[in-house]
Amino acid sequence: MSDTLVKVRALSPEDLGAIVALDQQFSGAPRSDFFSKRLRAQAAHPETFVSLTATIEGRVAGFVSCQLLEGEFGATEPVAVLDAIGVDREYQRRGVGQRLFARLIEEVRTRGGRQLHSVVTWDQPALLQFFADAGFKLADRLVLELPTDGLAEGSGEGVDLSRDRTPMRSLETEDLESVVSIDRHSTGRDRSAYFQRMFTQALEETGIRVSLVADKDDAVKDNLARIRGFVMARVDFGEFGQAGSEAVIDTLGVDPAFRDQEIGRALISQLVTNLKGLRVESVRTEVPWDNFALNTFLCKCGFRPAQRLALSCRLD
Repeated sequence: MSDTLVKVRALSPEDLGAIVALDQQFSGAPRSDFFSKRLRAQAAHPETFVSLTATIEGRVAGFVSCQLLEGEFGATEPVAVLDAIGVDREYQRRGVGQRLFARLIEEVRTRGGRQLHSVVTWDQPALLQFFADAGFKLADRLVLELPTDGLAEGSGEGVDLSRDRTPMRSLETEDLESVVSIDRHSTGRDRSAYFQRMFTQALEETGIRVSLVADKDDAVKDNLARIRGFVMARVDFGEFGQAGSEAVIDTLGVDPAFRDQEIGRALISQLVTNLKGLRVESVRTEVPWDNFALNTFLCKCGFRPAQRLALSCRLD
């Protein structure tokens, strides 16, 4: 089949039924919720998503979708995260995936993206081969996960993590300055624009983000921030081909003055408890392999290596 017959265009709401049916060939279950949420989020924030459809003679033959992120997991440059891709079995090995991927790279570069990331389970050889042929390599990140029933509320190796000991609440607009201040102190960078975007999602799109802060007993005594720490997570309903719901922790920070008080573990414990109540099955995060302090901290919280490989492709 000539690749001139393959037409690539932006994914539209009218494609939803065809995309869900195509995706079910590989996921084994209809992921209508994920794709409908993706389309709504894309309509609200078109600058944050690149979603494309390949058609042959008017029929949907494949699709690809990614998010443009800037600041998640400590990143210092714009990154595109490819989290949904599929080609109808009838049209495989005919260049559909290659055409989609080439157009995706073009779009991401136009928007300033310099890296393309993805996560693949180790037992998907065909998909791994596709990514290898496309220029992806193993990333220097570890994918860690924790089932929401894997950490008991209020406990952890004899450490009191109860909410009574560490007052917590949901994120508020007034917390932005404190979050930026704590993060700047930890990273040495001013990521105000990134956190402004995260606050907008957390406060206006509650179906996407679940975020918590640990309050101070007396915020007046410390000028760095009015809070002890924070954790921000987004809830995924099917990213990276998962049929179940999953939350992704992409930002965590603790006031240096309170780092010996288990604030971070208390925040993780309460977050996991809240997510379990929302019927989210697991929590995932990605960590640089050589950030030993962060890896040790997450290990103590119950996180373990996921059965997934982090992949990366430079675009410059």
